[in-house]
Amino acid sequence: MGVRVVDDGDWYGEGEVKVYRDGDTDLPTICGTGLEDYVGSAWGLGRFHSAYSGAPLVLSEKGDAEPMGTQPDMVGFYRWHLPDPIMFERDVRVTIQQIGAQGFAPGQEAEFEAYARDHPVAGNGWLRDLSPALLAWGIAERVDDYCATAFVYCTEAQAVPRVDPAVATADIARFPYEPMGPTELLARSIAGYEGDLGG
Repeated sequence: MGVRVVDDGDWYGEGEVKVYRDGDTDLPTICGTGLEDYVGSAWGLGRFHSAYSGAPLVLSEKGDAEPMGTQPDMVGFYRWHLPDPIMFERDVRVTIQQIGAQGFAPGQEAEFEAYARDHPVAGNGWLRDLSPALLAWGIAERVDDYCATAFVYCTEAQAVPRVDPAVATADIARFPYEPMGPTELLARSIAGYEGDLGG
């Protein structure tokens, strides 16, 4: 899964992964406790990898100095259900909520009112006056750019709609601070060399 973080809230990773199996529609068969918990890092999604889950891409202007639990620009993560497969007979639907955490300090009353107006609360709503240093804190709906790929083993082949890569990536550009990786540098140098030869 990939997330391009575009919402201006503090933290994007509270969305629950929900699995609806074999006719469950009103309530999920399986309901998680948050994106970072589902991926396996909890309390923030920093860069890591393991056999069954990981976040190999956490892109931020501060690089690896960005503390976990803060707002990166882009995140790529995986979760393989090999030791804990999700079995279904007829149908399955997997969703993830786009919710995150947001806090406001005293003096940010106008910012809080504007954010609360455009971001419906989730969970217990806005907690007010928790401490002298905190005006309000809560979990709220967000608008970030999510993309996902899922691999499912089926007894019969099923048609999958094709994705147009040009449309899917039309508004994605390299961040000003994002350097080219070694593989991309090599590919560009090879392409340039072949271009000089006319091939």
